[in-house]
Amino acid sequence: MELRSLAVVVGVATATGLVAASVASGFVDGAPRSVPPSAPLVLAAPAALGAPSQPAAPAGATGAAARDDVEPEEPHTSGAVDNPYEETPPKLGYQRQVVPARDGMLRLPGGRFVMGSASPRAPINERPAHPVSIAPFWIDRTEVTVGAYRACVQGGTCVRPARSSATCTFDSGEDELPVSCVHWRDADAYCRFVGKRLPSEREWEYAARGMYAIAFPWGGGGSSCSAAVTLINDQSGKSCAFHPAKVGAHASGASPFGVLDLSGNLEEWTSDWYVESLGPGPAPRAGAAHVLRGGGWLSPPSQSRTTSRNWGSALEAGPNVGFRCARDPD
Repeated sequence: MELRSLAVVVGVATATGLVAASVASGFVDGAPRSVPPSAPLVLAAPAALGAPSQPAAPAGATGAAARDDVEPEEPHTSGAVDNPYEETPPKLGYQRQVVPARDGMLRLPGGRFVMGSASPRAPINERPAHPVSIAPFWIDRTEVTVGAYRACVQGGTCVRPARSSATCTFDSGEDELPVSCVHWRDADAYCRFVGKRLPSEREWEYAARGMYAIAFPWGGGGSSCSAAVTLINDQSGKSCAFHPAKVGAHASGASPFGVLDLSGNLEEWTSDWYVESLGPGPAPRAGAAHVLRGGGWLSPPSQSRTTSRNWGSALEAGPNVGFRCARDPD
């Protein structure tokens, strides 16, 4: 978790095997995630007073300490919270773009945009900002629901999610909740089952921000419980809700293209393997973990931005993790 305090110089602990890390996105068989096997240990460097310190684990490892249930005493409707990695506001006015819609999907036009964060205060795994080109594609307007995933389980293609937490949604009895506690391989299997695929990391970020250098999909300067279900703020261990919201419930949090729930609710699997640096060039063809995007109901607002990056191993299937699908144009 990005901590707002003086950074502590972390000594190399090879002999003892101790690594300090914080996790927001879920669990590996009920336990917090560790560093991906092939990922280098990134040691924290001293930071200036008042500035966020750099992460000691892979910069994609984010958020509050992992736990099965993080519930507020009551639902909160707090206002916007300052974003410690705020982007420079775009010079042009923020405008929503009407795009074709069909069968619960939106057709995005593609184009060239700047991927990643240009803020020097952003985590290292969101940099450098660099231009990329995106071909047109379709993407689900919302995250995959419990009801939709159940059809895949009943069809014999998808594996029933293990109830690793009391807040896993598959057995909630609410078909319109996003399905959580799903491994990457099962998310990939579901998308193939319905004739789709997982979105690439580039496609996901383009869907969240379009051509705009905005920190949150709705273009606002901070996260709030009215636009997304996350932790109330970066200092709080309480969430905006007792569990993820029904898909599409936060219309005010829509992206420039109208894609919903790209910040909070559940962080989402992408097709790409995780690498620490956002350099130009093709995505890696292999790795130790896949990229997760968008933050979830157990993630702080600062880790639920359009450029936030996280990772999940093959064992990842926590209550903060879900997915949506994409496909190429007809």
